[in-house]
Amino acid sequence: MTTSPWQPLSDREAGLPVDRTVHEGVPEHLEPGLRSWIRDAVVTESLVHRVVAALRLNSDAHAFYNGRLPSSARDLSRVPASLLLDVVDCLLYLDVGEVAHHEYLVKHPNATSPLAAMLSKPAKFVDPVSTLDALLGDAASAYQVREADDVSHAGLERVVDATVADSAVMAMQQAEASGRDDASFYLRSSWAKAYALHPDPSGAYVDAVRAVEDVAIPLYASTDPRATLGSVIRELDRNGTTYSMVILDNNAVPAKVETILSLMKLLWHGHRDRHPGGQTSAPITPEAAQAAVHIAVLLVHLLSTSAVTRSLPPQP
Repeated sequence: MTTSPWQPLSDREAGLPVDRTVHEGVPEHLEPGLRSWIRDAVVTESLVHRVVAALRLNSDAHAFYNGRLPSSARDLSRVPASLLLDVVDCLLYLDVGEVAHHEYLVKHPNATSPLAAMLSKPAKFVDPVSTLDALLGDAASAYQVREADDVSHAGLERVVDATVADSAVMAMQQAEASGRDDASFYLRSSWAKAYALHPDPSGAYVDAVRAVEDVAIPLYASTDPRATLGSVIRELDRNGTTYSMVILDNNAVPAKVETILSLMKLLWHGHRDRHPGGQTSAPITPEAAQAAVHIAVLLVHLLSTSAVTRSLPPQP
């Protein structure tokens, strides 16, 4: 099974490179599929009303079909294109897949019984969440489905390179394996906030710092009950020579911790909205929040795997 994007036969025969364009918003080739998905996925009228309520939709601000608020799946599928991703994101948040599965079992009560299912042969349940994720992938959308976990609800999130995303998962797992569950929690939360359909850059940055603090403070500032990442930085600044990296430098001796320290300082000093009102205070941009998340991923992984060790004192 290949993970490369599909390429039209005519392009393959012409020897053209694979088109790796990622499409923002709702491109023309995705819009019909999203509208059809909404019509098929929304199987209860109450779900329509919940979307209208959750998104605070009103007929004055939006040009709805027939000039009225949506009251059916078909109406909801006809919202302006500018609202389509919000509607899809909201439906995922409201567990559209679980609602659809419940309604399926109501209509096919014997579906869970292998013998009864074999005799009656009910229509197979089609998970709308999986269908949506496939549709977004086929359209090369900038968004994909985010499954619900213990940190965030289901919804849409920006597509990130699979290797980069896997490295974040590895950092979370390593943090948990080393007993730093909070670091894993904050990394997940930071990632979700940074890459959501409507990101929360400030919240993402806060959680990135917290993730690093959870692994770094016990190692370098455990005696300070009010320690922060700043405390860790001061310890490494003052006593950096007592620590070293497990990786060797160009002299084949354990490398110094300057790189780790520089990343910590970048993350700490870049948190410019931590103290509003200051002369250097500034809002956190989405790009800065994403960079902070990836710095945190690297630091959490390195510190959870003992990449920095305390140097042994010289032997007499």
